[in-house]
Amino acid sequence: MYDCIEAIKQKRLKKINGETFLVSEKHILKARNGDEYVGLKLKDRSGIIDAKIWNNLLHLKDKFEAGDFVKITGESNYYNDNWQVIIKDLERVEEEDVDKKAFLPSTQKDISKLQSELLGLIDSVKHPGLKKLLEEIFTDEEFFERFSHAPAAKTMHHAYVGGLIEHTVSVGKLASQVALAYKDIDRDLLVSCALLHDIGKVYELDPMTFNYTTEGRLIGHIVIGYTIVHDKIKALGLLNREKEMLLLHCILAHHGEYEYGSPKKPKTKEAVLMNMIDMLDSRMQPVVDAKVDESSGWSDLIKIIGKAIYAPKKSKELL
Repeated sequence: MYDCIEAIKQKRLKKINGETFLVSEKHILKARNGDEYVGLKLKDRSGIIDAKIWNNLLHLKDKFEAGDFVKITGESNYYNDNWQVIIKDLERVEEEDVDKKAFLPSTQKDISKLQSELLGLIDSVKHPGLKKLLEEIFTDEEFFERFSHAPAAKTMHHAYVGGLIEHTVSVGKLASQVALAYKDIDRDLLVSCALLHDIGKVYELDPMTFNYTTEGRLIGHIVIGYTIVHDKIKALGLLNREKEMLLLHCILAHHGEYEYGSPKKPKTKEAVLMNMIDMLDSRMQPVVDAKVDESSGWSDLIKIIGKAIYAPKKSKELL
């Protein structure tokens, strides 16, 4: 199954006979001539590929929904600079008959180690109110389990199982180090915001399809996270008003600009640093993990930075 999508992308596979995929998206669309068709995205842990159903719509279009597993018969073709699958027939597969993990990309890091690192960052916070706040949020077993296996994004960065905790730990460690490089930075405030800034993504993204939930579409992870933290502060009475405002502002401003979905622009030293650190990690992960052609040394286009990178294979000749 894993070879299927990889082979399609390498332009070798033409037919698909009985392979099983996760449907990450499904849309009923109309062609230029007015004919209805189904556009969808098929997924396994090796990647995502576009697919279409042109024929036999009455029989096929209501047999599955986004989030379902389907067994496909069809063939691939090359259209608009992309490979796609033209589906001739499909059958829905019951969830209990598949290994869900086999269909989802996952962090290459040890999630249990990431959990330990996150808890270690919490333990490093000296401010009693901030530390208690972090403990109350992350020691909730159900939440911590969901947080530890959630993706950090749909496609752009850390878009895989465990991506959210990987991104959060990376940002937290950067925050802890960068805070020492500049004067008058509240290290505990910066690290606390780093650990809390994306917690709303637990509810913004569906853990199977990585699509946006209704809550994610209508409210978004920044406001969801702000609400979680605000309500917890009020319930526990942990912070004075000044510290509360500084932390909440840091969360609200971490995307930096209004056009990036930020409710506020950064207006404190910690908020400015938080935005920069978050941007650094979210852009470097796709760059570091980019697949590079061994013969040319060039990667494919990296969407989040809008360009390819040159990274020739290391050899003695290059040293």
